[in-house]
Amino acid sequence: MESIAELREICRRENDGDNRRTLYVAARVSIYFTRLFLMMGMSANQVTCLFTVLGLAAAASFLGPGLYWTLAGYILFRLHVIVDVSDGEVARYRRTFSPVAAYADFLTHYSVNNLVLFAISFRYWLDTGREWSLVAGAVLMVSVTLGRAAVDCWFRANFGSSDRDDIEEGRRGRHRSALPGPLKSLVLAAGHVSSMQTFLNVYLLAAVFDRFAGFASRGWLIAAYAVVLPAFALARILYTAAKGRIPRRATYY
Repeated sequence: MESIAELREICRRENDGDNRRTLYVAARVSIYFTRLFLMMGMSANQVTCLFTVLGLAAAASFLGPGLYWTLAGYILFRLHVIVDVSDGEVARYRRTFSPVAAYADFLTHYSVNNLVLFAISFRYWLDTGREWSLVAGAVLMVSVTLGRAAVDCWFRANFGSSDRDDIEEGRRGRHRSALPGPLKSLVLAAGHVSSMQTFLNVYLLAAVFDRFAGFASRGWLIAAYAVVLPAFALARILYTAAKGRIPRRATYY
């Protein structure tokens, strides 16, 4: 079996630099999981199945009461993200690429984030009886779906008529943003704040505060993101339609 350094070169994806910026931890530790999966003889499709199972288990854990279930959901979701990176690395190592596996991967991205947001909002309703959290959960789920649809629908609209480099920002260093540094930083900050990763980081902290300090911060967080995520999704849709290219954070680094 090759060393970790050799595996990194063999399994490196085209946009590795951008991936390391957006998935700071997962993109750096995934190779160790990939090596384990390869040593176990797992195929890329099997790793994709594990990725899906971990995501569903994370969503189910967030339904559980108390801080320990929240922590379990957080850890499982983080593992789910790492394994998501690993399945591509295993595929590149074995040179096995399957449209069905890629399709399952995309479906998992659509479903798991929605299920996690539903579970968190539903758990808050069970804990407090505040019905507005169910409405907020529905808004969160629709917003996440719209954010992904903003990308997928633009690809579909341009299918067969344009290359990927022409419809997506940041590809191979092209279409870099000309915004001044401070504005770039502001756009990047907005992108990071509105991500699922940031939401779960803050949600875990809120759960800790609620448990040990008697705060009611989870409700404030759910309500805040019920405003932030729709605004981000709408901005992404309007930007894509106006510029004719899908916005990527890589454009602003």
